[in-house]
Amino acid sequence: MSDPRLSVIIASYNSRDTIGSCLRSLREQGDTNSFEVIVVNSSRDGTGEFLRQSFPEVRLFHFDERKFCGDARNIGIAEARGGIVAFIDADCVAPPGWVEAVLRAHESDHLAIGGAIANGNTESLVGWAAYFTEFSKWMPGTPGKMMEDIAGANMSYKAAAFDEFGSFITGTYCSDTEFHWRMEKSGRKLLFNPSTEVSHCSIEEFGSFLAHEVFHGRCFARVRSRACSFPAWKRSAYALLMPLVAIKLMAEIVLENLVNRIYLKYFLFSLPLVVLGVASWSLGELLGYLQGGGK
Repeated sequence: MSDPRLSVIIASYNSRDTIGSCLRSLREQGDTNSFEVIVVNSSRDGTGEFLRQSFPEVRLFHFDERKFCGDARNIGIAEARGGIVAFIDADCVAPPGWVEAVLRAHESDHLAIGGAIANGNTESLVGWAAYFTEFSKWMPGTPGKMMEDIAGANMSYKAAAFDEFGSFITGTYCSDTEFHWRMEKSGRKLLFNPSTEVSHCSIEEFGSFLAHEVFHGRCFARVRSRACSFPAWKRSAYALLMPLVAIKLMAEIVLENLVNRIYLKYFLFSLPLVVLGVASWSLGELLGYLQGGGK
């Protein structure tokens, strides 16, 4: 395929257990001549060999050292041949018509479009908590609107966006959020389009869930400190006010689930774990502000 309309890029790190379902969902999209699939893999769990054997149609780029999502996405963008670039996570599944919905959404003038995130592992209480902690803003049923940020698990751009705003930052989580801040600062809004929906498989192990939230929150604070050039006094102020920030984050999640009641029953069941997830994120954010942005 020399001239696909869409390039779908997947960052893969130790995703042997999930990426097969993701790629099968893309294989079943219908008009496979309209898009290509690029996987940037830095796994150590046999994912590369699995992909070579089971999905030979995928354009696979393998690296021995770990690539964070921003690093992997930059590599995929450099190799992409489509005028539209979409990202889906290796632990997500695209429903039938997802590719068509992405292409149709980009008939608009918007440079960046994010989609809805459904919960893909509904039998796990920890999985529900992880889902609500991170994806409540983008639940199915949320109306289409302009947003300051869209979910990295399901986002797409016109290729011109990277000519205008450059690459994702590397070596950290939250590279997509920082990219969206750059777009927002220039006056470019991001469109949330719920018709481009995927299902995400969240963390199911309790300790891993909390550790992930701490690390994610820490990365967010460090990226924010660097991107916004926070002086030491401002980082200290955010650290001191972190209990209030945690309350604000929790209140936003509660409100989002009360307004969009699609998963309300599961939210109420998992609420104590969601509180722990938000507390873990906030602890990580506190540590990140104390540590600073670094280089």
